[in-house]
Amino acid sequence: MNLLKNNKLEEFLDAKLIPLGNKVSSQRHLKAIRDGMVAATPLALLGGMTLIVTSPPVNLDIMKPTNFIFSFLITWKKWAMEYGMQIELLQRASMGLMALFICMVIAHSLSKSYKMDPIGPMIISAVCFMIASAPSNLGVMSADITANMTGEEVLANQAALIPTGFLGAEGIFAAIIVALLTTEITRILNEKNLMIRMPDSVPAPVKASFASIIPMIVNAVGIFLISLLVQKTSDGLLIPELIKTLFSPLVMLVDSPFGIILISIITQLLWIVGLHGSSIVSGVVGAFELGNLTANAEMVTQGMMPEYIYTEPFRAFFMILGGAGATMALNILMLRSRAKQLKTLGKLAIVPSMFNINEPLIFGTPLVLNPTLAIPFILAQTVNGILTYLIMYFDIIGKTFTLVPWTTPAPIGAALSTMDVKAFIWVIFLVALDLIIWYPFFKSYEKQVIREEKAGE
Repeated sequence: MNLLKNNKLEEFLDAKLIPLGNKVSSQRHLKAIRDGMVAATPLALLGGMTLIVTSPPVNLDIMKPTNFIFSFLITWKKWAMEYGMQIELLQRASMGLMALFICMVIAHSLSKSYKMDPIGPMIISAVCFMIASAPSNLGVMSADITANMTGEEVLANQAALIPTGFLGAEGIFAAIIVALLTTEITRILNEKNLMIRMPDSVPAPVKASFASIIPMIVNAVGIFLISLLVQKTSDGLLIPELIKTLFSPLVMLVDSPFGIILISIITQLLWIVGLHGSSIVSGVVGAFELGNLTANAEMVTQGMMPEYIYTEPFRAFFMILGGAGATMALNILMLRSRAKQLKTLGKLAIVPSMFNINEPLIFGTPLVLNPTLAIPFILAQTVNGILTYLIMYFDIIGKTFTLVPWTTPAPIGAALSTMDVKAFIWVIFLVALDLIIWYPFFKSYEKQVIREEKAGE
């Protein structure tokens, strides 16, 4: 009877759920968004490293140079206070312009999926995003103003300035919408043959340039008029400000215990049926993770405390310890297993697990379609997320504000992404808690494997 039920379950998954998951993961617009988020990783890493350098975890009012380490930290803090503004140029030129680059990559990816020349749509999307998010205006740089200047002397230093407030985290959602919209409009114009075509004898770059003229005009003028309309009807709000307002309920939902539970359960259910849950879900929530992290980084550069809890480092270093499902605990249990198969797999998988890579465990145990281990596979990382959310909410440990490579061992990544040593200790506690969650289910599965091994002998 149980075998019959399992067969029916597998037939249902094969017929319904797995095709749906594959369709979602390969959907061209979600894939383009995911490509944009992935392409922004180097920018976030550079910005994150800059913030680590300029934000040493030191309180000069409390810490005294009583030993070598404290003396080093105090010297580092004073150096960062003196040169921090100059060094933060690296952060402003990378993470601070992240939305612009995301917009360009999304347009590039989506246009390639339509077999279009990606250069034109990429440039068009960048121009339109700048029109919508960073309209230039006349202004005076504060560095050009001195105390003894008259009004006329100040105005003499006027120049065209581009505001960058919505080119970073605040503009990510606008970047996604603008990239998708302008690329689709360009595709439609191309399909309707509404473009300037040059003879075949003309070099390809020249042909592509002329082919982009009409799509550029249509998209740029359209976005410009929409921006004027939005400003006129919303007391001067720019498009990114309006989008941020509309998306704020979703941001609040993701950055909440309920959002963490929902994201965790959906991701793990996809893994259980053999789909890459992390990849599929990141196409939807990746923009929220990256937006929250970048917003936290900008707050730190302004001397404020980070606001958002759920970010990419939060998921990587506090939830999925050892990989999706918090399988570091499972791997540790395998190392002392009485089942030869599990013990051998544990030895082979322990090094990848230390760097948050657990495909050997997922497909080698297997965790796919494994009803015995499904509950801890979902429960462990969900519990990790909820408990960490609470201790960050009550400021027991700091919130994440720097992007550290997800392959960094979790305790180290947690400490670096928060610049809080307590985070290192907290992750060790979570691994111990995960061991308790995994243990009874693992022992039950271990008995099954041992029986199979004896039967085989």
